[in-house]
Amino acid sequence: MKAGPHNKKPQGRRPGRPRLRDQAAPITEIILDLALQEFGYHGFEGTNIAGIAERAGVAKPLVHYHFETKEKLWQAAVGHAMEKLAREFRNLNFELKDLDPVAALSVVIRRYTYFCARNYAATNIVIQEVARGTDRAAWLSETYLKPMYLTAEPFLQAAASQGRLREMNPAHFLSMVSGAINGFFAFSGLISEMYEFDALSEESASEHAEIVVDVLLNGLRVKTT
Repeated sequence: MKAGPHNKKPQGRRPGRPRLRDQAAPITEIILDLALQEFGYHGFEGTNIAGIAERAGVAKPLVHYHFETKEKLWQAAVGHAMEKLAREFRNLNFELKDLDPVAALSVVIRRYTYFCARNYAATNIVIQEVARGTDRAAWLSETYLKPMYLTAEPFLQAAASQGRLREMNPAHFLSMVSGAINGFFAFSGLISEMYEFDALSEESASEHAEIVVDVLLNGLRVKTT
């Protein structure tokens, strides 16, 4: 299958295409979704409110009315996406409580992979901000990333204490998981073009999740002789 439009430059409104403000979704949600795409592609500095307003088919003052500044719009757009991940991980606490630690880690890896596939613009933003060490990265880390990491840490420690996985600093495991998943979706446009498949499809996300689970968790299993 040929590559889709993933990670390509967001397009403005085409002639004859209905304005987004005429569609059923609330205008604030439309603005947040489009802002996330713009920030994900252009970065914070390269994004402007006028461009977001043009894509949404609304006047620039309306965006300012709802979100005031670009900084507040960025936080609202990213928070709108990342809250989905936070809810996912909060709900996981009930699903994971009866699983052995290695199985629980497998579930965490799979769920994070599926989230990144569905929200690759948010993935790009996390990579951009964390790499630069911005104040926005600090907010992301404290609000969303650290709680997610803390969900996985007890299972990693339990697996090590039971002799299932090798002992290690959680920083190594969590950074390997993040890199293996975030990198795949951050480069989804290039990957899709080079290998002629949709890297963001549900099928591709599922396949990638299983590979990450297999390589990392099986690779870290304690070998018995």
